[in-house]
Amino acid sequence: MSEAARSKKETSAVDVSEELWDRQFDTGNDFPPATLRYRIAICTTPRCGSHFLGHQMRATGAFGYPLEYLNPGNWTVWESRAQQVQATDTLAYIKSVRTGPNGVFATKLHYEHLERFLQHEPDPLSYHFIHLRRRDLTRQAISFARAQQTGAWISDMPERAEGYYDYDLITEKLNRIAEDNARWTAFYSGLRMPVLELWYEDVVSDPRAAMNAIAAHVGVAMPEHETTEMVFQPKVQRSAGGETDDWRQRFEADCQAALRRRAALPGYRPIPRKQIVKARLRHAAKRLQRRVSRLVEV
Repeated sequence: MSEAARSKKETSAVDVSEELWDRQFDTGNDFPPATLRYRIAICTTPRCGSHFLGHQMRATGAFGYPLEYLNPGNWTVWESRAQQVQATDTLAYIKSVRTGPNGVFATKLHYEHLERFLQHEPDPLSYHFIHLRRRDLTRQAISFARAQQTGAWISDMPERAEGYYDYDLITEKLNRIAEDNARWTAFYSGLRMPVLELWYEDVVSDPRAAMNAIAAHVGVAMPEHETTEMVFQPKVQRSAGGETDDWRQRFEADCQAALRRRAALPGYRPIPRKQIVKARLRHAAKRLQRRVSRLVEV
């Protein structure tokens, strides 16, 4: 591909990506005023399938319009929208326009959004929490790494750049996903919150069952006209025999090779030898100090 053609493709991808990103703020997606009765927080990690889940929830008409309202990039746009109508509380303004007719407001939260959520939400314990995860963390990490490389963060976004296999990046993303899932679990456990755990693979295989589980968890009725179809088809990330499977095979082989070398791999990072030596010296110094103290006492 020529430089001119590549530049044109990248420019086109940027235009489409910005259009797809902008549509979440469109006033056409706002709801008429409704009394807020139920609050939902969907706790997620990057590339866990929350975009798909959000589309399914919105299509039922029972769960408002779940989006990443607390995402830093999105939050600034919502602040601007709130200021245009002289609203001083951005989150309260978001709730006022994105609470569904049945009184349900839903937001999606990555763990890094939790700080802003707790800063702006006066009653976090009023929320019904849902933890969405993927069983296949390696595939999720590959998807995360590829999204960072290509700029295509949701399935219908075009790629701005080519993806390429990067062992260190996939390892970093796998560790991040595992750590954030553990943090979410610790957060719930400390507060003894009732949490609905959903797995992306199950949501895809049976969306209707997932929607019914959410409705039961929140305590809302599903509309009689609820859809039984998959309203948003998740993009198959490089189908079997494709790029994702190739990356997975390479990654698993590299992990095994790293283990044989006792090198860094997901969940393990060797302690630097200098750090080990320093720790041994400190331990020896403390032992010597205790011996000297005993001799002085004698």
